[in-house]
Amino acid sequence: MLALMAVLNAPLDLVAQETYQAPAPEIQEILEAPPLPDLMVSPAGDWAVLVERPSMLELRDIAEPRLHLAGYRLNPRTNGPSAAGRPSSTGLEFIDLESDERKVVEIPAGTQLEYISWAPAGDRVIFSVVGEAGYELWSVEAGASAPRRMVQGYLNAAHGNPCRWMSGGEELLCRMIPADRGDPPARPEVPEGPTIQESDGEPAPARTFQDLLQDGHDANLFEFYFTSQLAFVQVSDGSVTPVGTPGIIDNVLPSPDGEFVFVSRTVRPFSFIVPDRWRINDWFPREMEIWNRDGEVVNTVAVLPLEENVAVDDVRSGPRGVAWQPGEDAALVWVEDVAGVADGARERVFRLGSPTDAEPSHLMDLEDRFSGMEWTTDGRGLITEVDRYPLRAASWTRTWLVDTNRPDVEPRNIWDRSAEERYGAPGTPMSRGVTLVGEGDWIYLEGDGVTPEGEQPFLDRMNLETLETERLWESDPDRYEFPVALVGGSHDHLIIRSESPADPPNYVQLAEGAQPRALTHQEDPAPQLQGVERRVLTYEREDGIGLAGVVYPPPGWDGETRLPTVLWAYPREFVSPDAAGQVPGTNNRFTRLSGATHMFFLLEGYAIFDGPSIAILGGATANDTYVEQLVSSTAAAVDAVVEAGIADRNRIGVGGHSYGGFMTANLLAHSDLFQAGIARSAAHNRTLTPFGFQNERRTLWEAPEVYMGMSPFMHAHQIEAPMLMLHGADDPNPGTFPIQSERMFHAMKGMGKVARLVMLDYEDHGYGARESIFHSLHEMMTWFDRYVKNAPGAAADTDLDR
Repeated sequence: MLALMAVLNAPLDLVAQETYQAPAPEIQEILEAPPLPDLMVSPAGDWAVLVERPSMLELRDIAEPRLHLAGYRLNPRTNGPSAAGRPSSTGLEFIDLESDERKVVEIPAGTQLEYISWAPAGDRVIFSVVGEAGYELWSVEAGASAPRRMVQGYLNAAHGNPCRWMSGGEELLCRMIPADRGDPPARPEVPEGPTIQESDGEPAPARTFQDLLQDGHDANLFEFYFTSQLAFVQVSDGSVTPVGTPGIIDNVLPSPDGEFVFVSRTVRPFSFIVPDRWRINDWFPREMEIWNRDGEVVNTVAVLPLEENVAVDDVRSGPRGVAWQPGEDAALVWVEDVAGVADGARERVFRLGSPTDAEPSHLMDLEDRFSGMEWTTDGRGLITEVDRYPLRAASWTRTWLVDTNRPDVEPRNIWDRSAEERYGAPGTPMSRGVTLVGEGDWIYLEGDGVTPEGEQPFLDRMNLETLETERLWESDPDRYEFPVALVGGSHDHLIIRSESPADPPNYVQLAEGAQPRALTHQEDPAPQLQGVERRVLTYEREDGIGLAGVVYPPPGWDGETRLPTVLWAYPREFVSPDAAGQVPGTNNRFTRLSGATHMFFLLEGYAIFDGPSIAILGGATANDTYVEQLVSSTAAAVDAVVEAGIADRNRIGVGGHSYGGFMTANLLAHSDLFQAGIARSAAHNRTLTPFGFQNERRTLWEAPEVYMGMSPFMHAHQIEAPMLMLHGADDPNPGTFPIQSERMFHAMKGMGKVARLVMLDYEDHGYGARESIFHSLHEMMTWFDRYVKNAPGAAADTDLDR
């Protein structure tokens, strides 16, 4: 124990404060290539707009000052989210879908655009310009080149997209920064008192959340930056009409008839142990109201208290999934948890037929957890439930058809199937927001078309009366294609994204009676990867469970020489053994390399075994045998790639990101399958996440042997292979606080193991800045070149037997 404490308290050793390094020039060139723009089709179907963005952020973008408030990361200069991950848009180009005429919108170089949307009538596009002093509201008419700023005030983007279209398309409802807000509160020179937290004896299990409020000053800053003034903005002249009083407006939804607004406001007291919201849940107090256009409260839907005792993947009391029902003037629908209140029900779906109704009606009960709902414009809705959260943990799903015009008719079950089974999936209903896309009794379904032979995406339509389905379109079997938009809402006019192993993704317009027309002409940024083989391997682990994975030999491979190999994976939990062996992906996709992807090892002469099934079976208690199943699944993958005549058994490295990094450290601690490992943004000590992690719902005190057994930190003394760790220094993910990698490095260094830790300043759970991406790839290539490709004493292995 004394030795363990010495490791925990040791200072972090630095090799040096190095400058950022870069990978080979050909890798840099590939990374700099502009990605395929996003494409947005106007509601009327006559125009599309291409939304361009650079391939990477700049380090200076993510290095701007940021505030960590109630689970959010805020840039105080812009009053919007801190930059991380995906770069902002930088350009717009209109396409006339009939004539193919193009018009580039005149956006000054260096301008950042966010929250781009078409007007309901399709006559213009609005967007936010991230200016020096904040988010500005701009507009440009369809097919025009000159945009204009609509209002002189600034939008409040702290909660995300600050504006919503009103139904007529002539005005917007926006969250604005109050004109008289003034300066942010200054931190007191001395605190007014201590920061106090208290437990009332009720269980309040919480993940190891980051970016929490720390004291009263943080609470004041949260209130300052997140307070908005709602206002109607006229599109024609930019006039602004405030509505209601300023508040922390968490959600705002205009009714279909434009006469009412659902408003959810966050109020004090705030919490210091949970964030405002995370994933499916929120904890802070809410006041949910329906206002008229004058800002007067016509109905109080709910008043919700602070609920710190709600577990992270459980749900709070009160309304969730609130939406106005399409096709109705102002009917509000939502779901509430009623477990323990209603016999046999876990969730209940409610409908308030009018804002002035005293009580909502009861639409249906759900046995499991609500997942989502979408509606036709004639009163019919699809409501989906899953057996458990998070969605990646769900093993079963059911979808019900309800009709608010026929309340005497029982909900009809239309899908009842395994959430893990990809083969034969019926597809997902297409929707715009919560409005189902379709005609009459028919709705459209888009699906991946997964079979043991690969994927062939499709577009179907389904009749809501007969449940009959009809195949309207499917991908060319020699390509990988999927629908991007139904132009004008019709299946006779599609825009698809199309690619093949030889052709990079591009958008193609398909119209009945016309030849296909390419809308974009992206070139191959990595022609040196042309002809790279994608080979699916199917195999079994020692207990007979079927598994599968995809291996890529490097370009120019002679088909005989055994190769240094990178096995890159992410463990998955399954209930069904059959689901574990489903063949991943398709051979018809283009190999596009972006970010700090491990796929760049192809250009360095490595084979890559990408995403082999690392199956952990057993449902809620799967982690009782996590290590055994992890090693068994991985050993089977190693045997498969060696027996395929591709990998040199003596030169295989393992790597992964997040839970894949956790996997890497465990494999190095519990097996001798690999010469080295790369663990990115990983957790290593599960005692630091005591109230659950990934799909584990038991606490440390309920299953201490599971937490200890799964923690590579506790087995660091068994690691013999060199391990490289990379971690974003500002990683906000609850399970992968940066101290996880720091302490793992301490442990390995303290016991004389070979390890290297690279902390990437300002980076989150993933890495977005050019400098960070370049340096990560340099580190990864250098590490595996040293310890895998050119491993000391490693000789080419020609023996297929273990």
